[in-house]
Amino acid sequence: MPNNSLYFKFRNPFDFSPHRYEIGNAIIQNKELADNFFLKKLYDLEEEEYGPYYYFHLDYFSINLPDQEERYFNHASDIVINRIDHYKKKDPFSSSYPTHMASVKKLEAFLSFLKSIDRWHKLEPIESVVAEKNREIDRLNARIEILEVQLKEATKYDVSEKIVLSKGSIAAFMDVVHQIQDLKLPNGNKLARSQGQSPWYKMIAKYFKHGDKDISIDTAHNYFPANKDDKPAKYINIDEDDKLFKIVPNDKK
Repeated sequence: MPNNSLYFKFRNPFDFSPHRYEIGNAIIQNKELADNFFLKKLYDLEEEEYGPYYYFHLDYFSINLPDQEERYFNHASDIVINRIDHYKKKDPFSSSYPTHMASVKKLEAFLSFLKSIDRWHKLEPIESVVAEKNREIDRLNARIEILEVQLKEATKYDVSEKIVLSKGSIAAFMDVVHQIQDLKLPNGNKLARSQGQSPWYKMIAKYFKHGDKDISIDTAHNYFPANKDDKPAKYINIDEDDKLFKIVPNDKK
């Protein structure tokens, strides 16, 4: 059997400023009682320290036995389970029983931490693990069904082909779209309006091509600044020579 000091890091003799998680007495070290010292230190820790405490001694263990965390985990969980069982068998009418139950509470809290990092299913039967995985699969399948409905709704207006703008005419087309934004009905209301510019340039990127090439959303965006009075550096200004069309109201209406 390996010496139990293999698993847990003892403080050095006569070291009166040890690391908080080191175990043992300051002068006389009995490493055969390493498990007891490990649990004794545990009783003084808060729950948020259980992880750092566990991994502090795992790092020490791994120096001599790298890639054997399962062995370390099994040892730590075994001594915790055995000590809980030991205390629960104590006489409940003993004067030390409240102290034993306080220790059990600490041990059970540490055991819950160990269950949270148990990759080997030592602390839970495989049936429980499988049942939990099945519940997770059911939850994910339900989520997939919802997403498929949402995807179908989002893509129902997709088209197999785009409207093609004649090559070299993209600026003229953008100018026409700008004009549409400014058109007003006889009652003074705008013919088409939106709170921002994104519906316009996203529509163009989705449904139009320039010659044989798609219009990227960034390119379309550059024709439609959010603030026309504060145009960004990438804004594409439409030259007068590209303003080929003028939309005017029908005076007969």
